[in-house]
Amino acid sequence: MSNQLYNTHVKLLAFDLLSLTQTPSPSSSDPISFSRRGTPLSRAETLGTVTSRELKPHKFLKFTVDDGTGCVPCVLWLNHLSSPYFSRRNPADVRLIADLAEYQASEVKLGVLVRVRGRITAYRGRSWKQVQILSPLIPPMFWG
Repeated sequence: MSNQLYNTHVKLLAFDLLSLTQTPSPSSSDPISFSRRGTPLSRAETLGTVTSRELKPHKFLKFTVDDGTGCVPCVLWLNHLSSPYFSRRNPADVRLIADLAEYQASEVKLGVLVRVRGRITAYRGRSWKQVQILSPLIPPMFWG
């Protein structure tokens, strides 16, 4: 089993993301790991249309991305200013991260084409993507 792709954002279709197998992690820092055809993966990138959106202000944005092969559940955390995880970091850095996350959350609207990158995690038996980079894509303009 090769770990070459373990910390790489692998481009996957929703069908592939939803069919990952949960496996013991090769890394001591990650309690849960996923694999596809025997290859361990921890991060992924996908592209699709936002089909659902649930915002809990200052906590999280839960949304679904549909690429035509399936729907990927995603979460963008918005609790940076109240999370104990960030309390040890420089307050100016945490504010910058929080502001970026809030901006990204404001860009996620139903029907918008987005590219999401993040860590693959499990919650209540389902795999999720914890979003770290979210890029709304501007549709191409055609001049006639």
